[in-house]
Amino acid sequence: REHGEFRLGHRESSSPFSYINDKGEVVGYSVDICLKVFDLVKSELKRSDLRLKLVALKPADRITAVKDGRADVECGSTTNTVARQKDVAFSYTTFMAGARLLAKKSSRLKDLSDLRGKTVVVTEKTTTETVIRQLSTERNLNMKVVLAKDHAEGFAKMESGEAAAVANDDALLFGLVGKAKDPTAYDFVGKYVSVEPYGIMYRKDDPAFTKLIDSAVANLFSSGQIKTIYAKWFESGAFKLPMNQYMKENLKLPNKYGVQ
Repeated sequence: REHGEFRLGHRESSSPFSYINDKGEVVGYSVDICLKVFDLVKSELKRSDLRLKLVALKPADRITAVKDGRADVECGSTTNTVARQKDVAFSYTTFMAGARLLAKKSSRLKDLSDLRGKTVVVTEKTTTETVIRQLSTERNLNMKVVLAKDHAEGFAKMESGEAAAVANDDALLFGLVGKAKDPTAYDFVGKYVSVEPYGIMYRKDDPAFTKLIDSAVANLFSSGQIKTIYAKWFESGAFKLPMNQYMKENLKLPNKYGVQ
């Protein structure tokens, strides 16, 4: 109400959750959810003239942007973790993902053990970075971890051969493969290495805002609109990612559980 605008923090290359399309528009699964929040904010404030301000964020500055008020919400692919809950708040879980590794089929990498001593690229300041470093230590894989500033750069480093594999959440990797020149040239390496509950991130200690965001997301679930949004981004186009069982269960019983 004071600023006359709703600051929607978005990502530039987290397809299909939050990215800039070929027309220069900010779009994605998480963006669609946040636009529902924006609609409810306008209604609650009785401000149909409330402006929508789009704020581009990187993985490295997304938490700071929410804390300092540069963004009212962060609409991307951010995992709800116990550590992050010390600085920011999260909506009900909006997507259940899992981290995996991806490589070129020509590399013939089939399992984690095949990556022993090889280079793996991850996006900086992500939960996947922590998971990969832990796996490398625990399994004595001695992997060389290279950091990318965003998901697109990470995929490009693997694609160019700078890294043997790229580690990221499965849905994000699907999105990147779908945009590749030859989507059939890539395959997953091994099994899931983590479970990642995504949520809309927003400022802490604001009960009124929390109630509003919870209401917006819960309404999407109870009305079934979330299934339409999911189908739009994950069950049409270049790649298809059927809703997994974790996601189906989450729609029945919304939660805010953060992983370690």
